[in-house]
Amino acid sequence: MGFETILVEQIGRVGVITLNRPDFLNAFNDDLNRELRLQIRDFNNDPTVGSVVITGAGRAFSAGADVSNFEATVRGESRKSDDETTRFPRWPIFMKESKPTICAINGYAIGMGITLPLGCDIRLMSESAKLSFRFAYIGLTPEFGSTNLLTQTVGMSKAMEFMLTGRFIEADEALESGLVNHVYPDDQLIAKALELATAVAFNPEWQLSQIKRMMRDHQYNDNLDEVMDIESRFFSQSQQTAAHKEFLTSFREKRSPDYHNLS
Repeated sequence: MGFETILVEQIGRVGVITLNRPDFLNAFNDDLNRELRLQIRDFNNDPTVGSVVITGAGRAFSAGADVSNFEATVRGESRKSDDETTRFPRWPIFMKESKPTICAINGYAIGMGITLPLGCDIRLMSESAKLSFRFAYIGLTPEFGSTNLLTQTVGMSKAMEFMLTGRFIEADEALESGLVNHVYPDDQLIAKALELATAVAFNPEWQLSQIKRMMRDHQYNDNLDEVMDIESRFFSQSQQTAAHKEFLTSFREKRSPDYHNLS
């Protein structure tokens, strides 16, 4: 599929999506939103892809939503659509259903440019990147579940500071607060993201999807008995899968398991 606002490639079992509106700092418009969503769906349906890396072209990951859309909304000219591929989706819910997703934040990530990564499973950041929950500063309020996800990620007090000031957050503070998992030199970011994504994608797809779903669902479930019952049910199912049987065979044969060529 030919896209205008993203670049797509596959490296081994890793699908890579690069936001590609560098002249606009990869600001989100309807086209970028639609193409990103469609490509994630394509990767979800591709058995040769085990994990996804999302990054940006140029000096930004994303400067957020395209300001021209804001101006059209204020003038009452924003286009309404019933097509779910052109609407800005409920990204955290959408990402919950995706394959494991690693966000490699290569530069400025502002507004939606950082709330979308909150929905990803793992976030990496380059040393020179800067993040900002810029909403109050530009006269708006947060979206895409960020008032929930940011609090869960860094705690209430730090989330309040980030949101109420709208200030820029540099790499060392982002790492210390838990907003990102790792920080790398700019020229190593993509290689490190691919290394991590490859390690994830090595594992069997069904197990990855169930682990991700349980981790997301159980994040807010304080009923430990219920959590353990669900875990026990899936654990029993996993014991009967071809992937687990392949591990046992590979262990006996003293080799690495091959989860992706099972008959």
